[in-house]
Amino acid sequence: MMKKTLALILALAMVLALAACAGNQTTGGTPGTSAPPSQTTGPAPGTDATTAPQELAYNGPELELTVNFNSSEEQSPIYIALFNRISERTGGKVKFIYHYSGSLLSANDALDGLGAGFCDFSDVTLTNFPDNFPYTQRVISYPFLGFRSFNMAAQIINDVVLKNDIMMGEFAAANIQPLFLLGTWGTSMVMADDVVINTPESIAGMKMVTFDPILSRFLNDIGATPVAQPPTEYFSCLSNNVADGIIHGLYVVGIFGAIAPAKSVYMFERSFTTGVRAISANKDTWDSFDDTLKTIIMEEMQGEELWNDGVAYWAASDQRWLDQVTDNNIPLRYIKGEEMQAWADALAPYGDAAMKELYDKGYTEVYNILEVWNNAIENYDGPY
Repeated sequence: MMKKTLALILALAMVLALAACAGNQTTGGTPGTSAPPSQTTGPAPGTDATTAPQELAYNGPELELTVNFNSSEEQSPIYIALFNRISERTGGKVKFIYHYSGSLLSANDALDGLGAGFCDFSDVTLTNFPDNFPYTQRVISYPFLGFRSFNMAAQIINDVVLKNDIMMGEFAAANIQPLFLLGTWGTSMVMADDVVINTPESIAGMKMVTFDPILSRFLNDIGATPVAQPPTEYFSCLSNNVADGIIHGLYVVGIFGAIAPAKSVYMFERSFTTGVRAISANKDTWDSFDDTLKTIIMEEMQGEELWNDGVAYWAASDQRWLDQVTDNNIPLRYIKGEEMQAWADALAPYGDAAMKELYDKGYTEVYNILEVWNNAIENYDGPY
């Protein structure tokens, strides 16, 4: 019994680290998407695919740096390899000590702990800290922005955030330095019965599990009932008629065993909300590095090897949950095209209200930042 309880606690901690309606995706590198992502690799965010990392000689001091992962060791292979490459490029003078599953800092403590120097590097999921990142996180949470895949979101987020003074200022205020960014992207509807859902009105009268306040208001307004239940109760919700469906990332539903009792699964072409997750350094630690070490770290963080490793790993992770649906002979359907646009149009007034609320609180650049995201999405010409 003790082993089962511990496993459940660790799994829940991992989910909380990634929550944000959580799209199908990122547990310390384990995203889920609403469709099997392209296997085609491409250039790393913000880089030229033809440019290999330069050979640099690190002549700085020996360092032993702590890295906090909110995911388990098994779920962090691409990032472990990343830090190991950095160590190798310094001739072993810079070593990294890894702490997994939030054992050093929990997901909810990661921002303050990293900023205070309790570790040197950590992943920080901004959906856990919306008040600290109104521009970086709350604006990108606008319902059904046009991100079409986890990979697309990751590329755009890296390209936008690292070059935007307003967003970078939010990280600086928390005393952390973002190095590589991901999106928590993707949304599914996992249903207790095999029902036809194509328009928002299709779920009128149903009880739907969600803890997102915007989605809850929308469900109330269309005549559905939002049900607040933690992921640990997802299996029971579907098995015992507590709810008609769950709106969450498929990987979250899968982690807690609630795919098996489902009778139909719907995947949205866009994520209900998109979150930001940042592999970051303590700002004081970062500023203490010499230029050579900073360059080595950024070449690896924004380099082609991490990106290509990630694309392959993320695709396999995503497919695991989709395979579980089809292997259980559960109908898997996609809401896309005109049907997807109908959902986006229905939720737009709720997104607009959230933006106005931010503006009224004094965040006067909120509409400019929303335009930055929309322009980046509209002009995206990458392979994903």
